[in-house]
Formats: sequence, structure tokens, C-alpha cells
Amino acid sequence: MSIPKEPRQLMINLMYIVLTAMLALNVSAEVLNAFLSMNRSLNESTDIMDKSNQQLMAAITEQAEAYSQFQPYAESGLEVQKIAQEFSAYVNTLKTELIETSGGIDENGQPIGIKDKDVTTRMLVTEGRGSDLEERIKKVRTDLLAQIKDEDVRQQLAATLPIKIEEIPEDSDKENWAQFKFQQMPVAAVLPLLAKIQNDIEISETSILGYFYKKTGSTALKPDEFLPIAATNSSYLTVGEKFSAELFLGAYSSTADNISIQVDGRNVPVRNGKAVFSTTAGSLGEQSHRMIVRLKDPVSGRVQKFEKTFGYTVGEKSVAVAADKMNVFYVGVDNPLSLSAAGVPSTEIRVQATGANLQKISNGKYVVKPTKIGKSVITVTGGGLDPATFEYRVKKIPDPQIMIGNEKGGIMSAAEFRVHPGIRAHLENFDFEARCNIQGFELTRVPKGGDAQSELNRGGTYTGATKRLVQAARSGDTYYFEKIKVRCPGDVVGRKMNGMIFKIK
Repeated sequence: MSIPKEPRQLMINLMYIVLTAMLALNVSAEVLNAFLSMNRSLNESTDIMDKSNQQLMAAITEQAEAYSQFQPYAESGLEVQKIAQEFSAYVNTLKTELIETSGGIDENGQPIGIKDKDVTTRMLVTEGRGSDLEERIKKVRTDLLAQIKDEDVRQQLAATLPIKIEEIPEDSDKENWAQFKFQQMPVAAVLPLLAKIQNDIEISETSILGYFYKKTGSTALKPDEFLPIAATNSSYLTVGEKFSAELFLGAYSSTADNISIQVDGRNVPVRNGKAVFSTTAGSLGEQSHRMIVRLKDPVSGRVQKFEKTFGYTVGEKSVAVAADKMNVFYVGVDNPLSLSAAGVPSTEIRVQATGANLQKISNGKYVVKPTKIGKSVITVTGGGLDPATFEYRVKKIPDPQIMIGNEKGGIMSAAEFRVHPGIRAHLENFDFEARCNIQGFELTRVPKGGDAQSELNRGGTYTGATKRLVQAARSGDTYYFEKIKVRCPGDVVGRKMNGMIFKIK
């Protein structure tokens, strides 16, 4: 095992060693409370590491936005964050269920069943949740290392990555990792063990993001290729409008004094490494200009020549409106709308909508909020334009998919079935930010060789009786989710949805 250099992490590791040693003793209530204190310290450390990882990812993203060659590191970094966050959320689910099953939280915010060893042994050893945790640790380690494309670096990080399954000592009488870690352990001791695993995943995330940051932190290469660039103020103008363009040599210093630029054979003054070219739009149609940039090497005196043609289109005044998402509006959500009117100042544009509320966000950007299903008419006037109308259909949000986790039905293990807190409504392939809520459902359990048991549930999260039905899941059972009702934004009443059937393997 490598010794961490960061003092806080060294302290956490020492605390973990003390915890493991004292679990063999008949510990007192004071010691159990000390374990809870250790759990809080580990959670605080994990929060600190998470904030640090967020800052690392922000720095990587900033570099990737500035230099496109670093984009793969940003994409891999986001995937690392996703893997770590999903795993940490899974461990949080274990901790929450462990606390609730052992009695919940008292008025002081402390777990009630801190001495309970039966619930930890049953959940994590007998029912196989500890084995499931072991497999997830192995998988998350593999998935994290897979984001490192360099084989040598991957091997180096693999040797130091803290998220892993430690070997069981040869003199141990435990048959597997779950027994070794959790059998006959009180709740107060298991909570810091799980917190330590979460801390390990954060440190592992830091190690990999740190590698990505180091790769993106390299000094930018000195450019050895040059490209003339014309940055125009507009590519479409109306008669009488002025055309303006900034002409500069890409990837070249603004202090350069060895550049000369010509447009259509006329010299354009160069200041701070760029030139500003202006002209007045004349006849309608496409207009083009030829630019020549000459660069003199200050050492050799050799002159390089670069050429580029740029242009614009001169047209009449017109107006266009487009729904940013699709050709319909949806009730209950903000529908972005873009509007452009060539040759008309945005301050002179007037926009109205029927059957909907209209909110201006910025110049040319609006949000349409339909009030009923049917149609909405957008009318644009002002700036000398003839009134222009655009008609859109108004529809309700499509029906969501009812799911447990990411499954819509089928075969599922008892352990996976029990870990989910309820059912959810997911809007697939819907481009808007909207959420449909489960109003209620009926759950029926048909045990293998037994009689059916049915319970009604309010909301999407299991409550009381339905939670007990779910926790009773065993191989061979069949579960029916029926009479499901959901309510989406804009709905007056709830919708009746199709049911789900799960077979427990």
C-alpha cells in the first residue's frame, strides 16, 4: 500500500486502521459514537474532495474549449465523473436503507440502531448486498481505468488507485469479502466503512482527473501553419447598409508588425496584427472580395503568401420565425422561439401570440408558453414590415415511459429489484426540460406457489405496505404494476399509463 502525502488523507487512513482493529472488541456506546464521529469526518472529507474534483473538471473543460485537441480529455473526464457519481449514489442508497432498516434517525439526527449487528449481517451478507457491492467496486475500478487510453499510464494508476477489493488475510475464517467486511458488524461500524469506500472513489476520481488536467495544462505549441481569417459583422445585408469585416492571420500574435493585407488589390492598414475592411452594400445578390495576406519571417526575411475569398449576400427586408425545438409548441413547458428580421432593428420588432403567453428573453429570443391544446399564431410587425403570421400546432407533452431504474419490465434479480425506491416516469426523446410525476399505482406480488397480494401506493416512491411487498421479493416471484397514473406539466388531470410486469430471477 502506498502512503498518501496529503495529511488529511493520511489521518483518514489511520482512523480506518483503528476502526478495523477495534471491531474485534466488545465496544462500548462511547466507542460506537466515536465511529459515528469518524463517519462524519469521512463524509466531510468526501465533500471536500468532490468540490476539488468539480474545480479540476472545470479547468479541464476550459482548456478543451480553448484548444480542441484537448476535447477527448474533457469527454473522458465527464465520463469519470458520471461513473464516480453513480457509484457514490449507490453506496448512499445502501447507507440510507441500512439506517432505515435498523430504526431510522432519532430527534438528534443520529441513527437509532447503532449497535444492531443483525440487520448489517442480514442485508450485506445473507441477502447478498455486500457481494453486489463487491462486484460494483470491481466494475467501477475497471470502468475508471478504461478512460485512460495510454496503457503505461493506466498500469501506473492501477497500482495506486484506492478503490479496490482488498485481499482476505490467509488466517481469516471468513469465506468471502462480504463476510470479512460486514458479518456481525454493528451499524455504527459499517457506516464509516461505507463512507471510506465513497472517499476512495473520490480520491480515485481525483487521480484520473489530475492526469487529464496535467495533459491539458501543457504549453500550447508554437503555430507553424497560418490561415487568413475574415470575421464579418454580417453575411446578409440590405441596400444602403454598411459591411464591415475584421481581417487577421489566425494563430498569430497581436503585436506582429510583419504582416501586410490587401483586399481587391487595395492595401488595408494593419494595426495590432489585424486589419478592418469596410464597404457599402450596393446591388442585390452575393458579393465577394479577395484577400491576400503576406507574412515576412523576421529572421530569414522570407515572405509567405496566403489567399482567401470572403463575401456576403445583399437582400431585401424580410422576417423569419423558427421554433428552436421543433415545429410544434407543448403545453406546460417553455418553448424557445428564435426570430430574425433582416434589415430591421430588434428594438422596432413587435411580436404577439394567440393562445399562449409570450416572454422576450433577449434580442431575437423568446419563450412561448401555450395555455391550451390546439394552435397558436405568432404575429410579427414593426420596422416597416408587413404583418407576418406563423401558425404552430399546440400539443400536450407525450406520454412518459414507466420504469424501475432503467427497466420497463422483464426479468430482474431480487437484490436489484429491492434496491430501487419506487417507480418513475421518464420522458424519452423529449427535448424540453420537463418532469412527469407518478400520482399512484397498484402493486401485486404473486409469490412462487403462493397467493397474490395487492396494495395501493400513493406517489411513485414505495410506502408502507408496497415497500414490504418489494422487500419480500424472492426468486420465482412475479410483480404486477397496474392502475398507474401520472401527471405531466400542463395536464389538468392525471393520465392512465400502461402497466409493468417483473419476473424475479
